[in-house]
Amino acid sequence: MRKLPVVAALAVLVFSGLVHGLWTDRWGRPAALEDALARVERVPLSFGPWQGRPLDSDQDSFERTGAQAYWVRQYTNAHTKRSVSVILMCGRAGRMAVHTPQVCYSGAGFDMLRPPAQYPVAFDGKQGRLWTARFAKPNTPGSELRLCWAWNARGTWEAPSSPRWSFRGEPFLYKLYVIEEGAAYSSNAAAQADVLADFLPHLFVVLQSSLFSDHLTAGLPFPRPLPPT
Repeated sequence: MRKLPVVAALAVLVFSGLVHGLWTDRWGRPAALEDALARVERVPLSFGPWQGRPLDSDQDSFERTGAQAYWVRQYTNAHTKRSVSVILMCGRAGRMAVHTPQVCYSGAGFDMLRPPAQYPVAFDGKQGRLWTARFAKPNTPGSELRLCWAWNARGTWEAPSSPRWSFRGEPFLYKLYVIEEGAAYSSNAAAQADVLADFLPHLFVVLQSSLFSDHLTAGLPFPRPLPPT
């Protein structure tokens, strides 16, 4: 009986070491994760009327979230000149599902103005779903932004209420942020909504082909944008 506490302590140490080893990829990455990470850079910089450019990013911040591959870009419509920012990340599901915008943006001084709502996106005969919410810094005019976010492990962009539970056991997980910044949103809500309704179907088409197909959609027609219902 005296040995039981020692055995229990050893079991805890072994389990902790195993969890830490998996968390830090001590024994290498699974093949599915390696493939998913490599596909992040396959997403084209420009598509349809949207012209993209890379934005600077804080490597340490992304590594703390568990992102093992990522990019930050700004996409501008060549006709309307309206822009949106996009962040795409990929890593182990357990870590990608933990950090939500409520946590990240609160740490940057933003308040969520109202609870998030579901935002469906129809594209290419399919449908994805994101969360969407408005954020702003208190007493800071012009700081308001609209943020959409979703996760994807199986080829469908989803917005579950509990991503850690929904994606448990997956070898990898993509996380997507789409951000519309500036005071223009609050002064012209209808126009801003149209920006997302136009942009997101185009984005989802190229994400689908880049991340979950063996060929890009170069030359294929883009779907007619459908407004959210």
